[in-house]
Amino acid sequence: MWDRLSSLSVHGHDMALEKTDWTVCPPFRAQRIPRAQLDQANPCKKLGAFRDIVIPLDKQPTIASLRIRKFLPAAVAFFFLTACGRPMPAETSLSRKDVVFNSSDGMILHATIFFPENATNNPPGLILLHMAGSSRTGWDSFAARAQRAGYLCLAFDARGHGDSMMRGGQAISYRTFETRDWLAILDDMASAHKTLLEYGADPDNVAVVGASIGANLVLRYALNHPDVAATVMVSPGLDYKGVETEQAIRELGKRPALLVTSQGDSYSAESCATLKKAASGLCELREYAGSAHGTNLLDGPTHAAEDILLWLRLIIGPKS
Repeated sequence: MWDRLSSLSVHGHDMALEKTDWTVCPPFRAQRIPRAQLDQANPCKKLGAFRDIVIPLDKQPTIASLRIRKFLPAAVAFFFLTACGRPMPAETSLSRKDVVFNSSDGMILHATIFFPENATNNPPGLILLHMAGSSRTGWDSFAARAQRAGYLCLAFDARGHGDSMMRGGQAISYRTFETRDWLAILDDMASAHKTLLEYGADPDNVAVVGASIGANLVLRYALNHPDVAATVMVSPGLDYKGVETEQAIRELGKRPALLVTSQGDSYSAESCATLKKAASGLCELREYAGSAHGTNLLDGPTHAAEDILLWLRLIIGPKS
């Protein structure tokens, strides 16, 4: 049940709620305090152990506390917090929209469009392809960063993943995929590319970004689509499920590519070193500490996500 209340934003402050010792001090800013100090000259009270969240209101005229039971959704928590006499400031919400489109072979594909924070005509666009067994939601954090940086993003569920499970009235799953089925995702990408342009992306400044087997696939897509301006591969491999990359990066020519991996992800790190040597054009390699793979690398403590966006800015914008 803690997943439902894994984080709150209270009066502009992020509260990460974990199974550990946390306090919430007026004006409701979460602070982590060692257990030994919890009862020493600290007016705040400890959050209920694993079950409840106790928010002290001892600075109010009437001493009281608000207890949010673990079975209530986060929305109820916000209702009570805003009822405490401290109005919450308005927050800017980044705009997104769920869309549905079809591939040329009849797959019903589900995607999310992330609109740039500052609306402009024909912003640069990013097509985001997830890992095997994942879904478009794996890109939510990165896409939010990209929105703030001025990109129009489309993250889609590849066939057999997430919400994209139906074709011709029949359900399909990646669990039964062979190499030809994985390569059929290139057709999904073509439909995603078309949809991104329909929503206003600059056709001359579109980049593809993929994670794990998604990295291999975006390279193969870029190879056959010269209108793709840049390719970002997060944790690629020389061969994932028969989708190979070494010859593809040789044939990519002078178009820019970025390889992103973690040092402890041995197969990907070795693959990236080989791909870097094989590339004939601008190909940069960024390695990070740890062993995180795919989109997990972007959501971790590294600066990988920010580095990717800085690299893209030099190639496709957005214009300042």
